[in-house]
Amino acid sequence: MATDIISSGNVNIASALFVELQLDDTSYYFSDAYAPITVDGNVYTQLGDLLSISNFQNDFSATQVNSQIIISGVPKSPNYISIVLNKNIKGGDVNVKRVFFDTDTLLPISGAAYQRFSGVISNFSIEEDTDFFDGKFTNSIIFECQSVYAVLAKKITGQRTNGSDRRRFFSGDASFDRVSFLADIPEFG
Repeated sequence: MATDIISSGNVNIASALFVELQLDDTSYYFSDAYAPITVDGNVYTQLGDLLSISNFQNDFSATQVNSQIIISGVPKSPNYISIVLNKNIKGGDVNVKRVFFDTDTLLPISGAAYQRFSGVISNFSIEEDTDFFDGKFTNSIIFECQSVYAVLAKKITGQRTNGSDRRRFFSGDASFDRVSFLADIPEFG
């Protein structure tokens, strides 16, 4: 299903991917654009080609796809690698939007921001490469992200509402023994 993009009156329209990572109580905003752009009141740091996001699977229904976000060229100072290692990365929220904007003004086109991915960080890795000839370091941070639908599909905690399951977890608790009786009452069943 195609979505109409609202015209800005300019033929110079571009799009970029905008990533919001929430780790603990801090949100980080960055994009693959080449200038800082404000979207929904948040200024997204431009990373250009240093940001790579895997392709998204387009289906008619919600899917349990994974995505990979790679930030390369991470400088040694300040020590971002140390910052990543000292943060609670796994379980952090990830939202990716594709935003269309006017290249002349670098302003997003009103109503032209579309959610592309929503999920959590399931794993991360850090790659440190050294060029053999000139000795320069290249650092990359790779975030493995799972869709919220994949997270919900794995959710298996809980218990059935019957007396035997309840006593398995809490011996002597008879609070679920009447559930089958209540289900037979016309007001509840």
